[in-house]
Amino acid sequence: MENDSNLTVLINILINGMLTVFFVLFFVFFLGKIIIKYFEFFSIEKNNENNDTEQIINEKIQKISNGKGKVLSYKKLD
Repeated sequence: MENDSNLTVLINILINGMLTVFFVLFFVFFLGKIIIKYFEFFSIEKNNENNDTEQIINEKIQKISNGKGKVLSYKKLD
């Protein structure tokens, strides 16, 4: 009889632990979704004055190298 009561207590602890973990992960998942949806409303300010990427790169290289540097080639990294 005593083994049955110990087994019942262990199963209750197991179920309570599993339910607790489920609800915590459920809460974290949906809280993350809500945070992502909230911050999607804020747009990142882009510099629309100079859309020419090659010109921007050349200007930065000229500034860094004091007019001595030159871009031979470049490629976009993903």
